[in-house]
Amino acid sequence: MISRVAGTCFWMHRHLERAENMARLVRVNRSFVLDMDLPSLEQWYPLVLVAGEQKRFAELFPPDAANDGEVVQDYLTWDERNPASIVSSSRRARENGRTIREVISREMWETLNGFLHWLQSGVGKRMYRRDRNGFYQHVQEVSELFQGQCQSTLLYEEPLDFMRLGMYLERAGQTARILDVKHHTLGPSTGGVDTPIEVAQWIALLYSCSAMEPFFKHRHGPLSGRRSPPGEERA
Repeated sequence: MISRVAGTCFWMHRHLERAENMARLVRVNRSFVLDMDLPSLEQWYPLVLVAGEQKRFAELFPPDAANDGEVVQDYLTWDERNPASIVSSSRRARENGRTIREVISREMWETLNGFLHWLQSGVGKRMYRRDRNGFYQHVQEVSELFQGQCQSTLLYEEPLDFMRLGMYLERAGQTARILDVKHHTLGPSTGGVDTPIEVAQWIALLYSCSAMEPFFKHRHGPLSGRRSPPGEERA
């Protein structure tokens, strides 16, 4: 396989994974800020930090925009000046898929192409205004459908290996940034028993990484951000 095709496979999956991660982050945060009484700057600005867009965001918007949930959601979803937004990531994923039509399956192409048309045709924006949670859930479902189509319709050869590599690297980078923002922006957990707000933060973090069920299957007992003593994980 030539390097151009390998790179395109890599970035196609990485961009779509980024769109799914962004949708999940916004969806989880929407629920989190409704239940928690947090300072304004800690409600939505951490998502800009996770996306690595703090410098560009500061250049495009006034300082108080970081406290406005609608501005942050619009920037992370629709703003094409943001390369990490859902629409930008989806367009890049589709463009990469278009250049390797002979490599990917018909089902994969139809999903990529149909998803971008859904975002751009007005149907997606109407759903965004009418049912915000349903909109972000649909973005996640499209990405999950695409991943399933890759496994079901492609040969287990080099193109699929590079697609997986892009997906896993993006997932690892996103998880690292989420943990970093939790530690440095929201603050480390206090000693002793976690406060209710800290527990809620850890729950939101697990949901943001699609790790809630795996965590509780691995660790039994109360949820805590503190390191468990040896042997306690499966006690």
